[in-house]
Amino acid sequence: MDVPRTREDIRDDLETITEQITDGLEKGRYSLNQLQDALMSRTKDAAASTDRMVRDNPWGAIGVGVAIGALLGFLIPRR
Repeated sequence: MDVPRTREDIRDDLETITEQITDGLEKGRYSLNQLQDALMSRTKDAAASTDRMVRDNPWGAIGVGVAIGALLGFLIPRR
């Protein structure tokens, strides 16, 4: 037999659900901030590494750029 729930029971359940949602959102933001920090760090490292490589081998970098440009030029059809 079902017993009607009181307002207090319903209010307690809603508060519990609200707390769980709030905790989930806070954890999600925290992990999103960690992901953003890690991505920024890796991007800066990659940019620094690329800069060193281009400064050490400028003609090689130009050759790679020309090769990629030519490849894209051949692969992209003209209209």
